[in-house]
Amino acid sequence: MAGIAGILAPQPKPDTVEHMLETIAHRGPDTLSSHQAGELTAGVRAATLSDARGDGYATAGDVAVLFDGEIYNDRAEGQSDADVVLELFDRYGRAFPGHLEGVFACAVWDGSELLLARDTVGVRPLYWGRDGDGNLCFASEMKALVGVAKEVTELLPATMFSSVYGTGGYLPYHPNVHVPTKRADAIQRVRDVLLGAVQRRLDDGAVGACLLSGGLDSSIIACAIHHLGVRDVPLITVGVEGAPDVENAKIVAEQLGMEHRIHLYTPDEIEGLVEKAVWTMESFDEDCVSGTIANLIASGAAAETTNCILSGEGGDELFGGYHLLKKQPTDNDKIKMMDQLIAVAYNTAVQRLDRAMYGNAINYRTPFIDAEVVAVAMQLPVRWKIQPTEAKEIEKWIIREAFADLLPQAIYERDKLRFAGGSGTDDLMDRIAQDKLPDGAWSEQNRKTPGGYTLNSPKEMWYYRIFKQQFPDPAFESLVGRWDPDK
Repeated sequence: MAGIAGILAPQPKPDTVEHMLETIAHRGPDTLSSHQAGELTAGVRAATLSDARGDGYATAGDVAVLFDGEIYNDRAEGQSDADVVLELFDRYGRAFPGHLEGVFACAVWDGSELLLARDTVGVRPLYWGRDGDGNLCFASEMKALVGVAKEVTELLPATMFSSVYGTGGYLPYHPNVHVPTKRADAIQRVRDVLLGAVQRRLDDGAVGACLLSGGLDSSIIACAIHHLGVRDVPLITVGVEGAPDVENAKIVAEQLGMEHRIHLYTPDEIEGLVEKAVWTMESFDEDCVSGTIANLIASGAAAETTNCILSGEGGDELFGGYHLLKKQPTDNDKIKMMDQLIAVAYNTAVQRLDRAMYGNAINYRTPFIDAEVVAVAMQLPVRWKIQPTEAKEIEKWIIREAFADLLPQAIYERDKLRFAGGSGTDDLMDRIAQDKLPDGAWSEQNRKTPGGYTLNSPKEMWYYRIFKQQFPDPAFESLVGRWDPDK
């Protein structure tokens, strides 16, 4: 759990870098490591989690590593994640990102070249740009570049940027995981790899809570924890009174017999978080911002207990959880849309989780976005993900079957609801937004933004106006992603 930032310039710029790091202090409130060598002025703010995670900083000779994320490579005793990156860079040079197993965004400086790298899915964020003098700037969140850089680019997943050679891809790490051809065996393989992914994220002892929305994915993670023998991790649920998520989460927690903390929020609490949600999320997309509000409340509730949680994020993208997939006429069309949803997750669903959790200094771990789980999911036939029946198509069928014996029947049978919908946030935001725009502001003529986006509702226009106050430069608007590919 860390935030990194730096500037490559002929003269050191410690004051500017200090300001950048302070802007993203929520990503790492416990430690600050600074590095100034040659043209590079940089630093990393980190949270104290475990020895394996470390403080996001390692150096040897002319080489320095600034690291955000978590990796699960084998290592010598006492090595941190940043130490492992340092070792792999020494061994493989620019090809080092392809040997990292986990999620990461990192900077490596060797005295003459700066390398920026991001994990395959884009779970951890990284941006870079140029200041008015053409100096290279980079940071974990784009808000750290406001007032510093005019040209801002998001480093894409499975991509590396070199200060000498520019942007290029790298061959990502892919475990050799075989998927059996028999359906029953494949179901067991899905179960095994997900349980293994959960165990890896529990091994360092840092996890202190599990988010439980009451949906299928978060319920599976909660059941997996219980199945692995961990019973002292509280389950955290947020929503409005009577919301579907809250009621279903109660069913899961009661069956597991685990501590369950429920935070019921009010319209006033929601309204008071809108500006923070837009700033935190760095977006005006209505689905992303509404989901961020609910997640901010969840991370705030978790922060009362821990600085590290488990989340069920990623299950929908990998196992066919979105209802819009059912509208696609063929399996090929479904595959194309699933690929598209995975491709945009880095600046929609995953970005929402990242910013909302870090917004309250919470490290999040996502077992579904584990290298082995992803490798298995990508090999599964579409009809094992979205199962056709006489009555309807069942989304995430194989993951339901893999944990059918652990899930309450009501959760096993539950249809997909978006987090903001299931928690009740969407309906509240629709009502609140009606009074936030001047008369006549919402019209067909006013729906198009200068950056080319079409605003989909009064709620989204409200979010957009807040966003432009916080991120006025056009470069930032161009980085906003759309969650729903049909919008």
